[in-house]
Amino acid sequence: MNYLNQLEKMLESGYRVITMESYEVDRVCDLLLELSRFSNKPYYLAQPEQAMHRLGASHIGIPRTNTSEDVMEHIEASQHFGIYILRNYTEILDDNDLVEDLISVATGDIHKVVVMISEYIKVPEKLKPYVAQSRHEMKDTG
Repeated sequence: MNYLNQLEKMLESGYRVITMESYEVDRVCDLLLELSRFSNKPYYLAQPEQAMHRLGASHIGIPRTNTSEDVMEHIEASQHFGIYILRNYTEILDDNDLVEDLISVATGDIHKVVVMISEYIKVPEKLKPYVAQSRHEMKDTG
């Protein structure tokens, strides 16, 4: 099974919070971008100190989404389905209020998926029941 299929299965697994550890964060994000191109689902990317944007439209930042608090507030307040990729935003897991926001997203009525991608992710105990955790070690295809 190729990586795109694996990523798609993870996104459709029913988990609303997914962590992906990888030494190749850029490559995982590129694969998610590729996956988004063949999907009618909205994919968003958030990175520290940058406005969150829809994948494929990086020139259009979503206002007031430059901090981890703003990003989580936006995700939690959204009334629509979305796949939210949080690249290198692991400090969210160190903030009890933001962890509670993730639990709220995981248990809420509106289906959303939060994907956290970083080299190392330490998931707090109280969040673990709501998280699908994965570790990716990709090999060169060339």
